[in-house]
Amino acid sequence: ELCQEMAMSRTLFFSRLKSLTGKAPQEFIRLIRLQNAAELLKNGYSVSDASIQSGFANSKYFSSLFKKTFGVQPSKFQHPD
Repeated sequence: ELCQEMAMSRTLFFSRLKSLTGKAPQEFIRLIRLQNAAELLKNGYSVSDASIQSGFANSKYFSSLFKKTFGVQPSKFQHPD
């Protein structure tokens, strides 16, 4: 759908996105979702709410991706004490 909006083939879209971001489309989207969750956590959302609002149905999966990306558990990111 996005490829059609941009009038590009899927292959060209993937190639251009990877050259611009260094990430495959799925990785890039996941990073944006995790960054959104980080903002929500900073603004006082619970880990569960931040994960759901960012599109992660499984909070365990979300927590493991969050730690892998940011180096800390979401609960520690939320309360850095």
